[in-house]
Amino acid sequence: MEKKYELLKNDFVEVDNKKLYRIKALKDFSNVKKGDLGGYIQSEANLSHEGDCWVFENAWVFGNAHVSENAYVFGNAHVSENARVFGDARVFGKAHVSENAHVSENAHVSENAWVSENARVFGNAHVSGNAWVFENARVFENARVFENARVSGNARVSGNAWIKYGSLKIPIKTFKEKEYIAASLNIYPNKKKYILYKKVEKVDGKYFSIHDKGFEYKKEVITEIENFDTNILTACSSGLHFSTPDYWKKGNCLLSCEINVDDIITCQEGKIRASKCKFIEEIYCE
Repeated sequence: MEKKYELLKNDFVEVDNKKLYRIKALKDFSNVKKGDLGGYIQSEANLSHEGDCWVFENAWVFGNAHVSENAYVFGNAHVSENARVFGDARVFGKAHVSENAHVSENAHVSENAWVSENARVFGNAHVSGNAWVFENARVFENARVFENARVSGNARVSGNAWIKYGSLKIPIKTFKEKEYIAASLNIYPNKKKYILYKKVEKVDGKYFSIHDKGFEYKKEVITEIENFDTNILTACSSGLHFSTPDYWKKGNCLLSCEINVDDIITCQEGKIRASKCKFIEEIYCE
């Protein structure tokens, strides 16, 4: 097997009494040119000579960790212990992947995120911010875990799910369990009802949907949509959508609405889709 890099024995950092050596490319491949300097690894066991995998910048890979296939580790990221990063995965920023964790396929782990213990992050999943995925948790498909969220235990986060708040330890099954909605939107129901928000267009004292100029919300009246998508695997589809106040960008007026838990179809990508709601009050208009 032709080697694609060498270890520079005179350029190293010491970590936990281990020497990690800067790598230097011996040939062109992918975005790497012959002579390019990479990050630091403890030994050739940490980075495969096959595929387009590479350790860039000031990233570290050490212990029994292994980076292979077309994976990249860059920035100030650390991959250590028995961790595996492979496929087309990306680990960057100040992210840490450690213990027996795996990051694979097209998954991204970034910023200050940690993936550890026996966790698996794969598919097109993203773990970022100060989030932590650990124990036997799985994050996959298009799921996002970010900000200060914690996903652990036997949790399974998939689809277009967003985990943004608190801790989630259970598998997501229907995208409308109260534990999942709390982790996504930071809100629990009160007497089987949620208070959530949406932006609309206020015209001549009336409130209209930003997507359907003929669809009107009337104060203290139950608003119901006749044709709505019941597919819980679809994040953005026909129905009434609600979220936190800061979610919405379009529209000139913010409304608070009451949604019965029985009318929720799904909660994905940071918003709830429902079949009906009750418009409570106008919060503000621009």
